[in-house]
Amino acid sequence: MKRMLGIFMVLLLVTAPAIAQSGMVEGDWELICVVVDGITYEDLDQRGLSMTMRLDADGTGVQAIDGEVYPVTWVEAEGEILIDDGGGPIPYILQPDGALLGEVSTGNSMTFVPAAAADSVAGAWQMTVAQSEGIIITDTSTLGIELSLLLNEDGTGTLFSSEGDSACTWTQSGAAVTIMMEDSQPQSFVLQGDGTLEWVVNGVTLILTRTDGVPAAQAPEVAENEAVVSEYGFRVELPQDWVAIDSEYVAQIIESVGEAIASANGLDQSLLDQLAASNTSLYYAPDMTANFNVVREPAGNVTMDNFSALEPSYQQLFTAQGITDFKLSGPVEIGGNAYYVGAFTGLAGLEQTQYFCVANGYIYTITLTNVSDSDAQQIMESFEIL
Repeated sequence: MKRMLGIFMVLLLVTAPAIAQSGMVEGDWELICVVVDGITYEDLDQRGLSMTMRLDADGTGVQAIDGEVYPVTWVEAEGEILIDDGGGPIPYILQPDGALLGEVSTGNSMTFVPAAAADSVAGAWQMTVAQSEGIIITDTSTLGIELSLLLNEDGTGTLFSSEGDSACTWTQSGAAVTIMMEDSQPQSFVLQGDGTLEWVVNGVTLILTRTDGVPAAQAPEVAENEAVVSEYGFRVELPQDWVAIDSEYVAQIIESVGEAIASANGLDQSLLDQLAASNTSLYYAPDMTANFNVVREPAGNVTMDNFSALEPSYQQLFTAQGITDFKLSGPVEIGGNAYYVGAFTGLAGLEQTQYFCVANGYIYTITLTNVSDSDAQQIMESFEIL
C-alpha cells in the first residue's frame, strides 16, 4: 500500500461488474494508467514510471516498480481481488475488457492490462554497457569490471565477475528477474524491450547483452583530425578518429549493426533527443573509452569577471548528485580563450574536468571524461567560439 501511494506522489510531483475469477487474473500484468485526484495519467514510461505485476496460482506474486522487485500476496473475496504488498490490501476488479482496476482510495486508481509474455532469460549474458550521470561507457574494460551471467533452464546459474565466480539461483516474473547468490541479498534485473538485461547497482546502470550469435558493434570509419562546427556556435578540431555523436553517426551505426544492438549501446533517437533538449554536442574517442561534451546555456548576468562566485552553487549541485570533490580554479588561458576549470570524480570513478567560458551571452561548459593529456590539449587549443 505504501508503494502504491508512493507512485501517486511521483505523478503529482511530475506534473463494470465485479466478477473477478482467480483463474483469469493469474499471470503477468502491466500498469498503463493511473488516476490521481481525478486526473488521468497515461504514457507512464515518459513520466519515468514503470510497473509490472505477476500473480501466481498459489496466492503469491511479485510487483516490479522501476526495476525493484517486491513480493505480494493475493486472494479473491466477494468478487474482488485483494492484493497486499505488506502495507494493506488494495481491492482490484476485473473489467469486462480484461483490464484489472485497483481503487487505492477515492479518486485514485490504477489500471493494469495483461502483459505480453516475456522471453525467458535463460542463456549466457555479458555486460556490454555501463551508464552513470548521463555518461555512457561502451568499453567497460576501462572500469576494471568484468561481469557475465550463465542462467540455466532449471533456475540455477553462475555469475562470473572480476571478484570471482558465484553460484546462483534465479526466478523470472515477466520482465522482472531476481538472482540470488549465497550470503547476498537478492539482486533485481529487468529484461528490457530491446532484449537486454538491466541491473542497477549503487546508481550505476549495467546493461547485459546475450552472447549467443550477437556480432560486436563496430563504428564506421571516420576521417582523421576532423574539424567540426557545432550548431551551438563553436568550432573544434577532433583528435584522430574521434566522432561527433549526431544523427548521421547514429544512422551509420544502425545501418552497420542493426537497431537493437545500436540501442543496446545507447546509440538511438532518445540519445539525440536528450542532447538537443540540453543544447549539448557530444564527441567520443574511437574505442568509446573517452568522451567530451559541450553544453551551451544562457549566461544571464554571469560574466568571466564574476564567474568564480558560482563555485558554491556548482558544489551544491554536484553534492546533490553524490559528488563531493568538485573544485573550481582559474581563470586560465588556453588557445586564446579564458576558462575557469572545474575538476571532480564521477560516480563511476572516472576523473572529469570541466572548462567554463562565458562569451556572446552564453556559458560554454566543456566536460572531458577520461581524455588523454594529448587529446585534451588538442581539443582545448582548437576550441573556438564563433
